[in-house]
Amino acid sequence: MLKKYLPTSLFGRTFLIVMVPVLLLQIAVTLVFFDRHWSKMSERLAYAVAGEMLAAIDKIQENNNNLSDVQSLFKTRLGLDIQYHKNHSTFPNDPEQAQNAGKKFLFVSWRYDTAIKNDLTREIEIMTDTPFQVHVLQDQKQVIVHFLNNNDLISFIIPERRLFSSSSYIFILWMMGLSLLLFTIAMIFMRNQIRPIHRLGIIAERLGRGISVGKIKPSGAREVRQAAEAFIRMQERINQFITGRTTLLAGVSHDLRTPLTRMKLQLEMMDESPDTLAMRNDIHDMEQMIEGYLSFARGDGGEEMTRIMLKDILDKVIDDARRLSLIVDDNRNNQDMITLWAKPISLGRAFNNFVTNAVHYADKLSVTVTVNNEWVTIIFADNGMGIDDDKMIDVLKPFVRGDTSRNQKTGGVGLGLTIANDIIISHGGVLSLSSSNEMGGLKVTVTLPI
Repeated sequence: MLKKYLPTSLFGRTFLIVMVPVLLLQIAVTLVFFDRHWSKMSERLAYAVAGEMLAAIDKIQENNNNLSDVQSLFKTRLGLDIQYHKNHSTFPNDPEQAQNAGKKFLFVSWRYDTAIKNDLTREIEIMTDTPFQVHVLQDQKQVIVHFLNNNDLISFIIPERRLFSSSSYIFILWMMGLSLLLFTIAMIFMRNQIRPIHRLGIIAERLGRGISVGKIKPSGAREVRQAAEAFIRMQERINQFITGRTTLLAGVSHDLRTPLTRMKLQLEMMDESPDTLAMRNDIHDMEQMIEGYLSFARGDGGEEMTRIMLKDILDKVIDDARRLSLIVDDNRNNQDMITLWAKPISLGRAFNNFVTNAVHYADKLSVTVTVNNEWVTIIFADNGMGIDDDKMIDVLKPFVRGDTSRNQKTGGVGLGLTIANDIIISHGGVLSLSSSNEMGGLKVTVTLPI
C-alpha cells in the first residue's frame, strides 16, 4: 500500500533513504534529551524554587510576620519578590487569564509555560498542604505563586529564568540547523551524482529517435561512466549493423537489376507472343520487389530530425489520398496543430503506406488525431476487408502480407508495414493494428512523442 506514496525518481528515493534514518535518529535523540535532561532539570529547578518559597514562609512566621528583612534577603540573594497581605482569605483575580484575554491561538501544541506550571505545582503539593495558586505570565516572563497561610496572603513573584533554561531550545535549534545544513550538502552531492544518469537517459531517448546529440562525453561516478561507454559502443555496433544491412541489400538489388535490364532488352527484340507477355509481367513484378527491397534497405536515408508541424505532413497525406479517389473523413479538429521532432520525408512515407493499403482494399479512409500529455495519437481507419486478428502482429514482420495469395496486383512484397513500423519506432513511437469498429476495416494507430 505504501508503494503509491513512494517517490518514483532516483533522486526522490535517494533522498528518502538519507532522510528517514537521520529523521528517526533526530526524533530519538530529542525524546531522550527531553526525557533525561530537560524534564529532570525542570523538576529540579521547580523543587529548588518551591523549597525557597516555603522557607520564606517559615522565615516570615519566625519573624512574627515581619516582612522587610525576609523580603530584602530573598530579593537580593534569590531573586524572589515577596508580597504579604494580612487578613486576606481569598485568592486574587487570575492574572494569567487577564493576560490571555482576547488572544486566539491558531495552533495549540506543547508550551513550556504549561510545563513550568505543572512541575512547580507538583513540587509544592509534595512539600506542603497550604492552599496555593500558580500563574505563569508568559508576556512578562514571570511566575506568580499565591499562598493562603493563616488567613494571610503571601505572594511570590519569580523570574521565569529561575524555572526554565533556554539551553534546551538552543540545543534543539542547533540540532535542526545542523540537520538542514547536512541535508542541503547531501542533496547537492546526490544531485551531482544523479545528473549524469538523467543525462544518459535523455541521450539514449534522443538517439533512439534519431535526434543528433553530438559527441557523448561520459561523466559522473565510475559505474555511470562505464554504463555510458557501454552505451556508446552498443550504439556504434548497431549503426555498423544497420549500415552493413543497407549496403548488402542495396548491392544485391543493384546486381539483380543488371540481368533484368538485359532481359528487357532481349524481350524488346523478340516478337510479341503469349510467352513474351508473361515474361514481361514477371520482369515487372521482379522490379517492384527490388524497389521494395531498396526502400527497406534505405530506411530513413540518413535524414536528420527536425522540429516540424504535424499538420503539414497530414495535409499532404490526405490530399494524396483524395487524389487516389479515396473518400477521406478528416476528424482532426485542429488537434494536429502541434510540433514534434520527426524526419518529415520518412514519416510521410509511413503515413502514405497506410493510404496505399487503403487504396488497394477500401474506398473510404478516416483520419483522427488526439493529444494526451506528451504524446500525440494518429488513427487511420478504412472500410476494407481488414486483417485477421491472428495476423495483426505477423504483418509487421518483413515479407509477410495480409493477402496470402502473393498476387502483386493486390499489394507489394510484404515490406510496406515493416518499413512503416521501423520508421515509427525510430521516432520513439508505437504502431499498432486492430479492427475498426466504426469503419469495419483495418485501424492503424500511431503514437508519437511530442
